[in-house]
Amino acid sequence: KINIGLRVVGRRSDGFHDIETFFQQIDLYDELQYTATMDGRLELTTNDPHCPANADNLVLRAARALKNAAGTAVAGCRIHLDKKIPIGAGLGGGSSDAAATLTTLNELWQCGLGIDDLTAIAGDLGSDVAFFLQGGFAFGSGRGERLKKLSYQAPYFGLLIFPGIFISTKSVYEKLNLNLTISNKMSKFSVFGDHFPDYDEWQSTFINDLESAVFPDHPVLSEIKERLFSEDAFYAAMSGSGSTMFGLYRHEREAQSALKMISPLFRAQLFRPIYT
Repeated sequence: KINIGLRVVGRRSDGFHDIETFFQQIDLYDELQYTATMDGRLELTTNDPHCPANADNLVLRAARALKNAAGTAVAGCRIHLDKKIPIGAGLGGGSSDAAATLTTLNELWQCGLGIDDLTAIAGDLGSDVAFFLQGGFAFGSGRGERLKKLSYQAPYFGLLIFPGIFISTKSVYEKLNLNLTISNKMSKFSVFGDHFPDYDEWQSTFINDLESAVFPDHPVLSEIKERLFSEDAFYAAMSGSGSTMFGLYRHEREAQSALKMISPLFRAQLFRPIYT
């Protein structure tokens, strides 16, 4: 997913932050293979040496949480994760894998849990896991787990830039100057709903507050953003807490041209939004 804007509304008593954002599913994904067993064991392997295949991985956490919720002690699974979404990139790769695991094992194990039950489990796993249970385009609030599905569809073409920088979400929020992010909250994202402004207004409207905490330590991200604009993007931003940057284009030829110019410098690829 990418985030179209991300406003930090305030700090919560539980240490998290309330946000407002628009989640957009895109056609970049990891691949998971599940082999159900009846030995009660949960095993995870992965093609990515930088992706820990231990008990803290969201895939195994999701599987354990589902087992506990369904009360199915004998259910087990061997899972292989083919990682294609960069780790620590602000694209929700781990969260999407967790959501896929919940829905797949719910069927394989014949748990019979409904979407409300799965959403409750997802909320305990991570702030944006619940979004990946529904996908498409949605307005997120609270920690990101409160969702309103939107029917708005924008037929743009996108370009992802992967700078190869791992950024910890926790560290970004710790560096965030909350006074600065709250200073311009007269127009909250929630007012838009299914009625979005024209593309020309996106850049001044959909701000990612987390850029102010990330760009000073990683100025190359700000440079990438400016480069995307110079390559005719109508909107460019950091996704989530970074480090992935993205640009949106009205026409495919513009996105292709930008890819040709930027790919010698950074890993980059085109994408399209997915609506469900």
